[in-house]
Amino acid sequence: MSRRTPPLYQRGKYWLAADERADGTLRTPNLYIWWYDSETRRERSTSTATRDVAAGILALDRVYLADKNEAPAFCHACGQPLAQAQAYLLTDAIADYKIEWGNTRASADTISGRLAHAVAFLDAEQALGAESRFGHSTSCATACGTVFVNAFRAWSRLQPVEWRNGKGEVTVSRPRSPAATEASIAQLIAVLNHAANAEPARSDKRPIYKPLPARQVQRQRRTRIGVEELAKMFAYAAEPDRQRGSLHAFLVASVCTIARPGAVVDISVAPDREQWWPGSPTIDLNPQGRTQNKKHRAVLPVLPLLDRWLREEYETYMALKIPDRAGRGWLVNYHGRAIQDVDRAWDTMLKNIEMPAGREWRPYLLRHSLATLARNNGAEKWDLEGFMGHRAGSQTEVYAIGEFPTVVRALNHIIASIEKLAPGSMHRNATGVVAAGKLAGDKKM
Repeated sequence: MSRRTPPLYQRGKYWLAADERADGTLRTPNLYIWWYDSETRRERSTSTATRDVAAGILALDRVYLADKNEAPAFCHACGQPLAQAQAYLLTDAIADYKIEWGNTRASADTISGRLAHAVAFLDAEQALGAESRFGHSTSCATACGTVFVNAFRAWSRLQPVEWRNGKGEVTVSRPRSPAATEASIAQLIAVLNHAANAEPARSDKRPIYKPLPARQVQRQRRTRIGVEELAKMFAYAAEPDRQRGSLHAFLVASVCTIARPGAVVDISVAPDREQWWPGSPTIDLNPQGRTQNKKHRAVLPVLPLLDRWLREEYETYMALKIPDRAGRGWLVNYHGRAIQDVDRAWDTMLKNIEMPAGREWRPYLLRHSLATLARNNGAEKWDLEGFMGHRAGSQTEVYAIGEFPTVVRALNHIIASIEKLAPGSMHRNATGVVAAGKLAGDKKM
């Protein structure tokens, strides 16, 4: 291979590059992993089967980890396990963590984003040249120290959070919250501990710092909405002849479960998910195959309103031919297909019903507001904690599923109040729905 073009990525003896002819043209658009084979005394390569650089880097990392003679956990001289944090680069530790753990999690995108912020810090330090204290050569030993984490905090505080469109243009930018910085630090700690816990270990050090407590860095959400605002949302979502079905289902499921937005869009009637079936008095917000984490998903009683919506979705699902059922059955869906969130529909709704659109007005507002309304309508603390997943069930509750009667009564009262203000807005095929700006009881100006 011609080495006139610098490698796109290199780790140990392996490097990532295109397969070039002598004249510099490409034999194939796909990227290749190259290395020098000392036994045959020639360069060898294997295709990554992709032209995407990020995917190619991931493929090279996998090859590198599979090579026991090359991985840093082994001594090149004697082949014995070796754990030296001073010799193990932080960038390598991040790559290995993502391959072996992060990329396998449901929260892979979140994990990747937090670690990308840490790598951006190394890039920024590297760009400082001689003035850099850290950079791409930063080892795990260095990253385990307080000097590193304090420098990262200081840098991160000045970096805005940005959203980009398909062209890479920044469309939204806001200051980074301290909580976002601490989330990246917590992810770095996980990376460093993963290196020390590997078998055999790749690092002999662990971080001596912890992320700052949530109560110290998280800004308490103060915004809540009442039944009147909820009624406006339902009237808007249920307005006939509009493409607002996903938003409508999201509102219904949120009111009936007080679940986090991610759990709401994850509700499915597909039998293989084992969340609900016709006649079931409960719904399991944690589908079959998903491991529970700190954001516990509870088994909840099915309110009559939710039961009607689930049954109708189940009938739609069962009416499909068996080959067509794959990927269907989601309660919150777009033309039958799963969605990640309702953010765009939510933003449009807030604008149309003339509600604020600040940071505290994201879809998570429903969970905070409904918890407040439920408590003010008589829900007891113990019931509300279990219903919202703030308290993991005891061993007894593994056998005896909680019915949370005070929460159920409170939610049914809230639903009745919304229905009174916006008649028909709770129906899946809305009938008699009033316009969002003309709710029952509104005074004429």
